[in-house]
Amino acid sequence: MKKARRIKAGVLAFTAVVSVAVTSVPVYAVEDSPVVYDLKAEQKNQENLEYDQAALDLLKYCNKDDFKTWDQSLAPMNDAQAQEIKTFVDDQIVKGETEDYKKARLIYDWITKNVRYAGSNDTDIGLAPYDDVYEEVAVLRRLFKFCIKRLLNAAGIPAIYVIGWAGGQGHAWNLVYADGKWFYSDTTWGVSNPNYYFAPDVKDFSGSHKTQDLVQVRLEGANNTQIGFSNGIAVVGVKDGITEVKIPEKFNDLDIVSVSSDIFNSTLKTLDISKRVTHIDTQLVSNAVSLQEIRVAEENTAYASVDGVLFTKDLKEILCYPAARTDESFTLPKETEKYDEKETFVCEKLKDIHVEEGNSKYSSYDGCIYNKEKTLLLTIPEAKTEVKVPGTVVLDNTTFDSRSNITKIELEEGITTVMPYVFNYCTGIKELYLPDSLESIEADAFNGVNLKQVTVYGNRGTYAEEFAKKNGCTFVADTSDYKKGDVDLDGNVAIGDVRVVLRSICQKIELNEMQELAADVEKDDKVDIKDLRKILRYVCGKIDSL
Repeated sequence: MKKARRIKAGVLAFTAVVSVAVTSVPVYAVEDSPVVYDLKAEQKNQENLEYDQAALDLLKYCNKDDFKTWDQSLAPMNDAQAQEIKTFVDDQIVKGETEDYKKARLIYDWITKNVRYAGSNDTDIGLAPYDDVYEEVAVLRRLFKFCIKRLLNAAGIPAIYVIGWAGGQGHAWNLVYADGKWFYSDTTWGVSNPNYYFAPDVKDFSGSHKTQDLVQVRLEGANNTQIGFSNGIAVVGVKDGITEVKIPEKFNDLDIVSVSSDIFNSTLKTLDISKRVTHIDTQLVSNAVSLQEIRVAEENTAYASVDGVLFTKDLKEILCYPAARTDESFTLPKETEKYDEKETFVCEKLKDIHVEEGNSKYSSYDGCIYNKEKTLLLTIPEAKTEVKVPGTVVLDNTTFDSRSNITKIELEEGITTVMPYVFNYCTGIKELYLPDSLESIEADAFNGVNLKQVTVYGNRGTYAEEFAKKNGCTFVADTSDYKKGDVDLDGNVAIGDVRVVLRSICQKIELNEMQELAADVEKDDKVDIKDLRKILRYVCGKIDSL
């Protein structure tokens, strides 16, 4: 008796495999009555039907026997465990029934009648089939991936794990093969309405369910591709080592309308998108480190390519900038309104990005992307090592963060403050040009940067000089803007300048670098009585120029 009880409880815990509700809610309690959804949304229902029917259409090319056995990649199960489950299904559920359709219904009914979902008090229930004994409870935590498939397979019935959308949220259910056909079955919703959700008509089922992925359905397609279902009939992979991929227009009599994110592997160099593709999943595009170019058929109504870069058809959004694109510059079209500011332009060769005139959202300056008003720096090209920032920018974000390849930064006149962490871990900085308008650089603005290795350029008597002295930087005064004879640097050549030169010659004071340049009117690289005499003559009106 104890042995039988253990087996039953193990299978019950394991039929947490019933189906998946892909939500952020950790536990789901089944209601006593089915949730009523709006079945009058005809447009949405029609789209659902197209997806659900397309999945069924694809399965006519599959070998149903491939889905009779449990896939260990979903969850490991040894031979002894598999046999124990099979024995339980045969002896306690199927009980001698021979027709697959009736066996599938018996398994479905057994789960919906005997298994409840964990409530808020069921916090210690395990997920494995052979955990400690628990009373007819299935856990819905951690996105279950097992579902009723394991019990159906134990009875020799083909079943596929399906991920999709139902009732406005992520969900999972099954495709089952019996009575000579594939049909949908949702055990989770069947708890509340068992007769409706065992083998509903595909049209009725589509009123609330939309298929997104048929897990582990893989067929050989043209051009070294693998065909499956991912947001429609899709290319879901390619043969190992393939560098050039051309998406076929069809798989037998079915239109290929989707490209899975799995296509973006480390060997892919060029990708050709056919005219029929309406969905491309770029979620894993960062894996395509060798990708150089994406080409899109001109007849495609959803996507376009500009210089090998993938856009939506209207050019409003960049979807993929190839990581290995060889061009050093790129021009953002005037139509573009959206791209990932941190991830899109991760390309080792890209040095300059320009924005086409007329763009309503973005602008460019010195090869970087800014918002239209140039108050916010958005993107620095990956290969850019010297950055010039216009005076309109507010330096309070982390666009520079961890850009260790940048060696020179020039802040232009108008910038008053640098906020904390703006240049966080920009460890490659060697030259820093600071304007006269700068009033403060907040603590930790250069977090992780060894400022002693930085040379600061600016004018004497400004915050630039103060910052350099405070942080042990080498300071170089800007000597590009001075007036010959204006030794006191007040903008005029007058008797005051004569006094300063005289005091310098008498060693009463020491001139700074810019003063020396202004005093050396004889241009002999020294300040002496000759310079004093010439400045005096100019002040007295004896000569017209210095």
